[in-house]
Amino acid sequence: MLDYGVFALSAFMAQILTNLDNLAALLALVLVTGPRRSVFGFLVAQFIVIGAAFLLALGVGDVIPHWAGYLGIVPLSLGLVGVVRQFRSAPSEAEPTVQAGGSTIVISMLFVSLSMDTFAVLGPLLADSARGFRLAGLFGASAAAIGLAIVALLGSKVPFMTGGLARKLERLVPYVMICAGLYILSNSWTDAI
Repeated sequence: MLDYGVFALSAFMAQILTNLDNLAALLALVLVTGPRRSVFGFLVAQFIVIGAAFLLALGVGDVIPHWAGYLGIVPLSLGLVGVVRQFRSAPSEAEPTVQAGGSTIVISMLFVSLSMDTFAVLGPLLADSARGFRLAGLFGASAAAIGLAIVALLGSKVPFMTGGLARKLERLVPYVMICAGLYILSNSWTDAI
């Protein structure tokens, strides 16, 4: 049982750390478009990404079960590219913007487009795991998405959380992707047999 809890926690942390850019955008959108529409759009997008990662895991597990571990190359490669980009260029201060009248669908699509790194980590992580661990990972990632929405609601009322802290933490994302890729490529006790 502890194994499932640890795996849920790893999916929770992967979801949190790959969504720091989303948190910064969500904090800004809560201030511009209001909390209800922004948070609902964020949650819809997160559950689309989590559901797509879970469906990818089910499909890969059935089609190529012994090769699923090689999907770790995707987050590993993206993480390495992200690290190289961090060292070669100055950090971008630009944030995605949505007009005050943006609909929930537009907000959801914005967050889906910002969540490709989450999909690149969560999909292979779930695909390389046994069925019970996939469900634990699904639970952990869903709890993280809800937690991020709560942090955004509370953080929009606190001045130091309005983007600066989240942007600084966002620099960790490539390293999280590298670690996730290495974990997926390794043979661990959570792997599908």
